[in-house]
Amino acid sequence: MKAVFIIDHLRPDGTQAVLVQLVTGLACKGHTQAVICLNDSWDSEVVNQISEAGAEVRIIGKVALTSGYGICSLLRYLQRERFDVAITFLHVSDVLGRVLANWAQIPRIVSSLRARNVNYSRIQRFLVRMTINVADTIVINTRLAREFAIIEEGARPDRVRVIPNGVNVESFSDSISQELLREKLSLPKTGWLLGTVGRLTKQKGIDILLRALVSVRNSDFNLLIFGSGEDETSLRAIAIKLGLESRVKFAGYRQDLSTLLGALDVYVHPARFEGMPNAVLEAMAAACPIVATAVDGVCELIEDGTHGWLVPPEAPEKLAKAIDQILGDLPEARRRAELARERVRKHFSVEAMVDAWEEVLTSGKSHSYSTVPCVNDVR
Repeated sequence: MKAVFIIDHLRPDGTQAVLVQLVTGLACKGHTQAVICLNDSWDSEVVNQISEAGAEVRIIGKVALTSGYGICSLLRYLQRERFDVAITFLHVSDVLGRVLANWAQIPRIVSSLRARNVNYSRIQRFLVRMTINVADTIVINTRLAREFAIIEEGARPDRVRVIPNGVNVESFSDSISQELLREKLSLPKTGWLLGTVGRLTKQKGIDILLRALVSVRNSDFNLLIFGSGEDETSLRAIAIKLGLESRVKFAGYRQDLSTLLGALDVYVHPARFEGMPNAVLEAMAAACPIVATAVDGVCELIEDGTHGWLVPPEAPEKLAKAIDQILGDLPEARRRAELARERVRKHFSVEAMVDAWEEVLTSGKSHSYSTVPCVNDVR
């Protein structure tokens, strides 16, 4: 199989992490691949990982794209290379990539819905609906997003396939000590360590977490916020307004999270909406006690009371209460964390994810991995 992936940008976000896993796994199976980045926003580590897997990387760039030259150049490239399948990720690539792949007469087109995109504007939603059925298959990463894909994005029910994200548990088994983590990040030597990972955007609900921290009974804690994004300035302002600036550290994007997550006392995921969040999968793999909002794919990962704590979104008081429960009963928290690690080891391996994607890309048939059980009722 000769495959081309088309994606909006190659910044180090969750979708790009899945792309790296896919390219690496499919390369090991002998497939030839190329990755097209439409924007000129990219992370060198992400590009290096893709290149090291043997895939060609082409950066189009915003100026070339908006001028029309980049679109014509990309169309000629797609026609010349005679790919067997094109796969699109994220909004611009879904819309433009489907059209160009169709014009280039690529035999198979697959688009992937990575989240329940409730934040799309009317024009974005219109463009998605106008082009979605150019794709032969729509891959979603949580079955709880299936109705959204059909009703809101216009996908045909018989074309939707569910392939959950995957995680390599062994990569998260060698955590550093909490003492070393405190030293690396210049944190106080005592106190609970809370952490959250994600793009600093409204979707991830970090503002909700900051408001929750005001109500946490045990005030001897530090919160580590891993990630970057356009809301960092406003989130810093919220922390100052709430009097939390001395206890909240914006740690930025880090490539060593696999060794850091296991040193946290609590991982908090306060998202407003999601797909299947890699950050939660990774915290589970690191056996870190988790409290998360009961949204979308999170409900397929965590059963409240078994693998962690789930709370409603937009509910800082309940989030604070769950954090207090974890800090007040660490043996129970660690018991649930170990069950969470075993769950992802059993049901959410990278190998199973790659196998399922390979079957969709080469045959279009549904893979048995799409029937992984959801551990919670739909909320």
